[in-house]
Amino acid sequence: MLHRIRTTGAACLALLVLGLIAYWPGLHGGFIFDDFPNLVADPDWKVRTLDLVEWRRAVFNGISSSVGRPLAMLSFALNHYFTGLDPFWLKATNLAIHLGNALLVFFLCVRVFALAGASSDQRRVGRFAAFIVAAAWAVHPLQVSSVLYVVQRMELGAQGFVLLALLAYLKGRERQIAGHRGWPWLVATAAAMLAGLGFKESALLVPGYAFLLELCVLRFRGAGGQRSRLWMGAYAAGIAVAGIGFFAVLLPHYLGPRIYAYRDFSLVERLLTQGPVLTTYLGQILLPSPDRLVFYYDNYPISRGLLDPPWTLAAFALLGALLAIAALAWRRWPLVTLGIGWFFLSHALTSNVVPLELAFEHRNYLALLGLLIALVPPLAWLCRSLNTDARVSLASLPVLALLALCLIQSHTWGDPMRLAVALSTRNIESPRASYELGKLLLEDARSDVNAPSWSLARREFEHAASLPNSSPLGEQALIIMDGRTDQAIPNERWESFRAKLARRQAGPHELSALRGVVACRVQKKCKLDDQQLLDTFGVALQRNPRSGRIHAEYANFAYNVLGDRQLAVRVMRDAVRLEPNEPALQIGLAKFLLASSLHSSSPGEVERLIADVQSSNRDGRWDNDLRELEQLRSSGTMGRQRNQSLAPAGGGGK
Repeated sequence: MLHRIRTTGAACLALLVLGLIAYWPGLHGGFIFDDFPNLVADPDWKVRTLDLVEWRRAVFNGISSSVGRPLAMLSFALNHYFTGLDPFWLKATNLAIHLGNALLVFFLCVRVFALAGASSDQRRVGRFAAFIVAAAWAVHPLQVSSVLYVVQRMELGAQGFVLLALLAYLKGRERQIAGHRGWPWLVATAAAMLAGLGFKESALLVPGYAFLLELCVLRFRGAGGQRSRLWMGAYAAGIAVAGIGFFAVLLPHYLGPRIYAYRDFSLVERLLTQGPVLTTYLGQILLPSPDRLVFYYDNYPISRGLLDPPWTLAAFALLGALLAIAALAWRRWPLVTLGIGWFFLSHALTSNVVPLELAFEHRNYLALLGLLIALVPPLAWLCRSLNTDARVSLASLPVLALLALCLIQSHTWGDPMRLAVALSTRNIESPRASYELGKLLLEDARSDVNAPSWSLARREFEHAASLPNSSPLGEQALIIMDGRTDQAIPNERWESFRAKLARRQAGPHELSALRGVVACRVQKKCKLDDQQLLDTFGVALQRNPRSGRIHAEYANFAYNVLGDRQLAVRVMRDAVRLEPNEPALQIGLAKFLLASSLHSSSPGEVERLIADVQSSNRDGRWDNDLRELEQLRSSGTMGRQRNQSLAPAGGGGK
């Protein structure tokens, strides 16, 4: 027993040291991609005092989700309270969570391999295999974009509680099989799953993982080791309920005509593309060279049919072969079945009907563990004739190779410019990678048109704008660059900008592009052709007649640029009507009414708007805006002022 405690302690310490070595160079990097809208630009989570209202606002706002992600936001708020917006400490917290998860992976594998092993010798080998699997999982370079991408703490936290839930489940079931009381551990399983949902919806997969554990290692046994009809019936009922919920509720919702309107692909095309996407993940797991880890997948080829492109069918054939192997291995090598099933289950939400982006590396955070587990039995069989020292040496080599690759990838992430250059080089056809590099180069130029980085930024934006299916962000950047330097903006650029706004319903990138150009003009930082902007709004509104945010941007433009206050108020009323539950739009309309003195023509309208905002202000998010409205209402001094720029997406006006 003492020997086992010592070896377990040594294994845990080794995992922590390996993880620190692998990721330390990357902690000095900056923010990237979704970090900016969800964290850097969002004031709600940035708590500075112990005021409970401020903490409540932080916990229940930010990070898009229909149910919210309160525990994720709480962890970010704690970071900000103690260390501010310093990305080093945000990334260091992510690393701490990841290292904790690596320990949980080790303990989970120890239990699973012990349950799958028939003899004490197999169990002893299983403990070493559990360490190798946990170490490979911890330092695999594919994990870098989960650990060092700050906003993906949601994934780290959710999967940490998934691992805790599965450990509790195994403990409870083992006790039941042994004839002891196990239900408290099963209650703990449910509690851990609920905590995981506080980070991200992926914790919903806990019952699926538990089913795989039953199928492959627990075998639905009850007290005394006999197969339990109760457990088999419970899981059969659960699968039936899940199936009915999917086909009767979830699928009809996502078959709606507007659900995929802001994507370049349909539901069927998304599902077809997931075949190649999953095979891409398999390749990245088995051959994880850093040049294959491109982070941005906005140019991933969309499968329009099984033979368009041709490798779509080949990808599904490969995935089908994997499932066949899993079925055939169930009796002799149940860990192979468990691992393959684990991989597919981990992608059950992100490779399904929800209109998410096609691919992201962080979606493999826990899926990676499945393939590592599946490799254990065949590799152990191949090395069965070797002595223990040879086995240890051979098993350690892949871990050391992964550590070296992870160090390279982590070093790349350790500097924002180095990372941006690497990502744009690895995937030269990615509009997003080129645009992000252009932004950093433009920032480096410090508004000096003669700086080399200014022309380099312009080249990157031109490249991003020229790529197929690119967003209008490239054109937006070029329009703003020329507008700030009084350069003539070609008609072709405006036409390209409008064409991309008209291509599909406005998503985050379209809204961001339009908002950026309008803000530059409203704040008088850009010299732009107002007729071109007016024509642009005509296209945007025609394509998005039910978008309150685009109506709000047009109202902002009408009020501050065209000077047409009546038009601004009329359009802003349309925005509020289209999105009646958005306080930012209600605040914007009230400001326009008060600042233009048009509220007198509609008695009581401002009071109703303010009352609606107050009813939504339970966490104090709109306090500053409400105070500003009160000042406007009482003084009327702003009625003669212009440039009262509006933030239609709503940030609380901190």
